[in-house]
Amino acid sequence: MLLSSCASKPVVVSCSQLPAALTSHLDKTVFAGDTYGDVTKYAVILKRERDMCLNRIDKIREWQTEKLSK
Repeated sequence: MLLSSCASKPVVVSCSQLPAALTSHLDKTVFAGDTYGDVTKYAVILKRERDMCLNRIDKIREWQTEKLSK
């Protein structure tokens, strides 16, 4: 038995590609310290890297909003 009511045409949605700068690889900083001072410096580096990632996510969201509003 065929279900003719389910035979509607599939909807094709094309998405434009994200800018490469927003999806490029980020290197992970390896911890190579032994002291509390090294841990403190590493924490500052991790915070900076996290901020870079959050900035990229914000830019991707802005790009997505811009593309959807067109």
